[in-house]
Amino acid sequence: MKLDKHGRFVGRRLRNDRFFQLLLVLLGASVGWWLLKPTGFGTWGGAGIRTGHVEHENLTEISGIVLSRRNPDVIWAHNDSGGIARVFALKTDGTHLGAFPLAGARAIDWEDIAIGPGPSSDVDYLYLADTGNNTLTRSVVTVYRVPEPRLDGKSSTATRSLNGVEALSFRFPGSPHECETLLVDPLTADLYLVSRDRNARQGGNSFVFLSPAPHRPGTTRTLELVASFPAPIEIKGGDISPDGGMILLRAHSTRQQGKALLWNRERKEAPLAQVFGEPGHSAPVRREPKGEAIAFSADGRSYFTVGEGLTAPIYRYDVPPEPDQ
Repeated sequence: MKLDKHGRFVGRRLRNDRFFQLLLVLLGASVGWWLLKPTGFGTWGGAGIRTGHVEHENLTEISGIVLSRRNPDVIWAHNDSGGIARVFALKTDGTHLGAFPLAGARAIDWEDIAIGPGPSSDVDYLYLADTGNNTLTRSVVTVYRVPEPRLDGKSSTATRSLNGVEALSFRFPGSPHECETLLVDPLTADLYLVSRDRNARQGGNSFVFLSPAPHRPGTTRTLELVASFPAPIEIKGGDISPDGGMILLRAHSTRQQGKALLWNRERKEAPLAQVFGEPGHSAPVRREPKGEAIAFSADGRSYFTVGEGLTAPIYRYDVPPEPDQ
């Protein structure tokens, strides 16, 4: 485009000017990206809806989350290796609701948290997986179980110890494995650990290990290898929907193709391990810094993720429909 001495366009019409056409294309692309971003469609970069930010200044290395069953819109979360053996309660907008040390527990390398049934049929239990094993030197790993507490829903800086903690000890068949995903079947109380294939040491596969319910402290049980599946990238966390009908696993998200894998359990009476006989289908997640944590909402219609870092954002996603066969 050219201007005369009065600042008016001369020569070609605007609609025929290539520079103007380029501006229109860029404007259209920007508007399209903006429209797609909050709805969760489009690329992984625009998936999900941000519900808030983690408020607590010490909750910066989140490795696992689970949605409460007793307290509406509450997330239970924990940090990764080392530090105090405690769980944090926060609202889905990130508001801090309290920190809760587990009496008598240790935090060697906590990797995931789950919620499910236990010894008392009318109680929901939190399960904490102290199963990190980066160097494959831990021959025995521990899952802590404690009744889920009820909260008053108010923000609190106080701490409250959780009593009644049970330590469930496990060893793997054969050599040790690194497991960063804990699943507790809401229908049977069976416990599953899913291995992480760090640096393709397992040939690009993840292994699924089972400990059938009931679980009692005081003895070390040997896990059973019940399934394996090709993992496109390392599995770092997971959850089972409250009705037991879906299994969601999160792959490590340091690469652009970071995503989650979703399986549908067509027959809920079937052993959960059977679902891994078919490939999971993709579910969107954000590419969060060191993103590991993922969990279904209490109604099972959506799921949440959160990464690491100070004031990490919290995202909610609608469960995608099952693809046509």
